[in-house]
Amino acid sequence: MKHTYKLLSVAVATALLTACGDTKTTIIEHEPVVEEVKKDEGKDHNHDHDHGSENAAGRLLVTSPDSNSIHILDIEHKEVAEELTSSHYPKYVYTTASSRYAVLVQYDNSRVEFVDGGIWEEDHGDHMHPYEETPKLSSVSFDNVKPAHVTSGESNTAIFFDGEAGQTNAQVAVFSEAYLAGDASALAEIEYDTNMHGAAQARGDYTLSTIREADTHPVLPNKIALFHKHDDHFEQEKVFEAECPVLHGSAQNHEHVSFACGDGVVVITEENGEFTASKIANPESFAEGQRIGTLRGHEDSHQFIGIAGTDLVVIDPEHNEIEKVEWTITEGHSIAGGDFNFDGSHAAVLDTAGVLSIFEQHTENDEHHWEVSHTVKVHEHELDALPEGAAFRMTFSQAENMVFVIDSAAKHVLGYDLESAELKVEIELDFTPDRAVWLGIEKGGEHAH
Repeated sequence: MKHTYKLLSVAVATALLTACGDTKTTIIEHEPVVEEVKKDEGKDHNHDHDHGSENAAGRLLVTSPDSNSIHILDIEHKEVAEELTSSHYPKYVYTTASSRYAVLVQYDNSRVEFVDGGIWEEDHGDHMHPYEETPKLSSVSFDNVKPAHVTSGESNTAIFFDGEAGQTNAQVAVFSEAYLAGDASALAEIEYDTNMHGAAQARGDYTLSTIREADTHPVLPNKIALFHKHDDHFEQEKVFEAECPVLHGSAQNHEHVSFACGDGVVVITEENGEFTASKIANPESFAEGQRIGTLRGHEDSHQFIGIAGTDLVVIDPEHNEIEKVEWTITEGHSIAGGDFNFDGSHAAVLDTAGVLSIFEQHTENDEHHWEVSHTVKVHEHELDALPEGAAFRMTFSQAENMVFVIDSAAKHVLGYDLESAELKVEIELDFTPDRAVWLGIEKGGEHAH
């Protein structure tokens, strides 16, 4: 596996939601009163470890369509903290386990690079000490064939490299943020004997990753295996019996790891260091050929969110069931994104019409339910008359109850409070935004996986 530390001068420098009851849905439309983002040229960004300060709001890394230009926005001051350049256009962006680094997946060029967001904290024994520095491109990169899915557990990130049929086998790189800071021992790898569009979930010294048997789908896996870390590599311990045909999508929470199959979801439970697998079948309400293709999990939620075409579902391992959500997408549109918030108390889904649906979690009779609390149209256009090139993306703060919506056509970022649906942040951009991730110091539990 090719992974490098760039040479710096003469030295080597060391990634739903059940709408219950008669919930009232409020349509909220906001007239954009935006503040233009400014390049912070007057400040010295080289803080040399700014001890004692903490940029609690964090930063947003924002990409541009078909461009290798990277902008890092300071949310609190509504200014550009840094402009960077990746080697190629990052088709996908993720964050690492603690949201310090952005993972720039340059899929079409088989390269992965990282951006240090410049805000992190260290354990000083009696307290966690915050630091703030200028964002920078990391010296670490991977050059492996077709990097695709990136997932993070409590402390490690896993990148799945699909490989190429008849040419290059699939690979998985599992590492902590310490590896990006120069600790070469914080990386371990899985090497396959075939290609596949797979998925891996890192969990302590273990990684659950996919298997594609030769007589099945030419790209998608059909099995799940448990791998155990041994120094710089993983060894396969077992393959779970549960079949998972045309597997696509995975997530984890505190108790479980889930993988989406064509006919249901395989749930792997960890208890006292032992891993067992069970299967939840797709509900009868699914249309012929319908399947879950995306999963989302959170450390503090017992349930998983699933996306099945234009439907949302909740996967409940405790009750061994999958339920469709009583939620209607804007007609003629698809789901642009969805996930849990920073502490698992809320979730939100954005569709391609620019309609944001916010959900709250409630517990009743030991059962967890989700209720639609707000629906927000994030622009002023009629839903059937969106401007040409309109595209909407979303990302969540991992420090406060906030979701950020990126509007490519309007060239701005809008931040909504998930409790009230109130518009809290408005930043106008002088470039066309594409994808975004939040970087900073996490609060209130583990981030969504």
